[in-house]
Amino acid sequence: KKSFQGPFRACHDRVKPHDFYRNCLSDLCLSDGARSILCQVLETYAATCRKHGATVHDWRTPSGC
Repeated sequence: KKSFQGPFRACHDRVKPHDFYRNCLSDLCLSDGARSILCQVLETYAATCRKHGATVHDWRTPSGC
């Protein structure tokens, strides 16, 4: 089993990041890499993780959001 690091490590088993990742890549390409889009996607993933009872560590600082 893979061991995840990072601020969302407690969430990956509860909310699969694949769809968020794929949507994020698509949105970033369409917006020419706008950081605000990245931050919106990460905020949505963080909220979804918390809704499913996972602890989310600080993701804003490392991502620059």
